[in-house]
Amino acid sequence: MEFKNFSLFIKHTKVGKTFAEALESGKVFGTQCEKCGRTFFPPRPECPDCLEEEMAYVEIPTKGTLLTFTAIFVPPAHYGISPPKMPFARVTQTPCPVGVVEVGNGLRVMGWIPDVDLKDLKVGDPFEVEARALRNGQLTIVLKPAGGNVPK
Repeated sequence: MEFKNFSLFIKHTKVGKTFAEALESGKVFGTQCEKCGRTFFPPRPECPDCLEEEMAYVEIPTKGTLLTFTAIFVPPAHYGISPPKMPFARVTQTPCPVGVVEVGNGLRVMGWIPDVDLKDLKVGDPFEVEARALRNGQLTIVLKPAGGNVPK
């Protein structure tokens, strides 16, 4: 798997390939400093605390708490929703919720929240982090209510 298949494409990165391969296998990885032991998400090539360059990939927890959320009404191209064909066309877009989940040790993961209505989201609700392939084959991170239950 090449890093180009991750939905948030970053052309030049030191952490890309292993991170994308983990997503492809359904896992979400961060990096952990070999010297001080601090874990980071998203993955970092070096530790900002002790300046160590030896970083190991580690699977991060996937269960946590929704800290915040918002809606994007004009989603980026990598989300796989076709924009209107004509510029400035009046089209009602369905909002695309995005949020941040704290999964432990201060790690915060941002991702899409599909299949959940904005009015059903509450800060503090239990959520899970999941790696998912989009229709176009790119990989992204999705947040979903814990236990797979979509609030009604």
